This record gives sequence, C-alpha cells and structure tokens, in this order.
Amino acid sequence: MLERFKKYMIDNKLSENTYNSYLLDVNKYMNYYYDSYGETLVKLNSSDIQSYKSYLKNNINQKPTTINRNLNALKKYNEFLVDTGIQCDIVIDKRDYIKIPTIFVKEDAPDEKDINKLIHKTAENKRDNCILILATYGGLRANEIVNIKLTQIHLEERFIAIIGKGEKYREVTINDKMYRAIKDYLEEREMCNQENPYLFVGKKSKYYKNKPLSRNVVNRLLEKYNTDVNIKDLHPHLLRHFYSSIAYYKARL
Repeated sequence: MLERFKKYMIDNKLSENTYNSYLLDVNKYMNYYYDSYGETLVKLNSSDIQSYKSYLKNNINQKPTTINRNLNALKKYNEFLVDTGIQCDIVIDKRDYIKIPTIFVKEDAPDEKDINKLIHKTAENKRDNCILILATYGGLRANEIVNIKLTQIHLEERFIAIIGKGEKYREVTINDKMYRAIKDYLEEREMCNQENPYLFVGKKSKYYKNKPLSRNVVNRLLEKYNTDVNIKDLHPHLLRHFYSSIAYYKARL
C-alpha cells in the first residue's frame, strides 16, 4: 500500500523530501496501529487519530510542530484512500491540528545571549537557577513563582497548576529546561524545611513555616546576577517579554 501511496504523491507533484517524509510518518502510524489494535490498517477514523495525537504528545513527548507534521502525512494518506476508492470520507481537518502561536518579538525583549549569561551565573545555586528558569522559560510572574506549592508541581505529568491574576487557574507546561531545573532543585529542597508547603524556601524558612518567599526575592536575584550581564531595565516582567518572544519556542527544541 505504501508503494501505491508513494506513486500517488509523485503523480501529484510532491517533492522527494516531502513524499519521503510522509512515507516515514504514515509507516510509523501503521506500526502504532498494529501494535495498538493487533490488525493491519485499512482505513483511517477520527477516534484513532485522536488517540494517536495523545500518544505522540503524552507518551513520547513530541513537539506540536512534529505532531502537526504527522497529521499532514496522515491527511495526505487519507486523500489517497479516498481518491482510490478505499475510503469514502476525509477524517482529518484543521480542527485536529495543534494551534501554534505566531512568534511576535517584543521590542524590549532582552537579547537571548544576555539571558543565557544571566542564567549561567546561577549554575551554582539550584534554587536561584530554578526561579529564573521558571520566569524565563515558563513565563511565570514573580508573585506566581513564590506562591507555587509543592502540591502544584506535577513533574512526571509535565505541568504546574497555577492560580494567577483574578484567581484564574491555568496549567503551565513543564518543558525540558524547566524539568531539569525543578528536578535538580527538588533534590536539594528535600534537605530544607519540610514543613513549609511552598516550592521555594529561604535560609530563614524555619521561622516562616507556612509562608512563601516575598515576591521581591525575584527582583533581588535579578539585581544580584545582572551585575556583569547588564541587561537594561531588567525586571521580572521583562523576562515574560523574552518568554513570549523567544523562550517558548526555544525550550521545545
């Protein structure tokens, strides 16, 4: 069937790189289908496609762009099945694709190299490193960071449950950079005050058993580590500008 699909794509003037990529992705789906259902793929259906999307996202942590590429291949295969009379309907449409925001670079966003230098300077302090990573690559506000409780961290499920402005709930994806920073800090955190429910604790945490750090801690960290980097007008919200412009995409590479 794949040879017929290949000829179909060649006849429809797809480039060699494109049809070879589609063949690999469709073959991967066929293997997934056989492993999942114990039978050879004949037709596509919407329910199976949704399950496959979930598998790509949650089981093997594929990026949205990669998932959408797989859907492109399956949609083309769907068209092939319809055009050859094997299937009657197209089961993949634009609603199945993962929406990826258009990159919009804010004019005051810090330079990426300067941000890398800033974070590099925190390498010896796992807590400080984790705080700045969450601000930079998670897009979290200073107040949100210091108020994260240990119970809000779902490391293996890859999300943080955040209560933001106006008590609005949202789930922030833990990307690879955040995962490493949180995991490293949690190992160190186990030796700190266990009675404090908050993720981040300070040296005086034993005197503040049930209280979070002050949001000013984030500002002080930026002042401390920015001495040699000298990012102009550096403040927590500026890191959110960097996140919305660059970091969100870089963290998924």
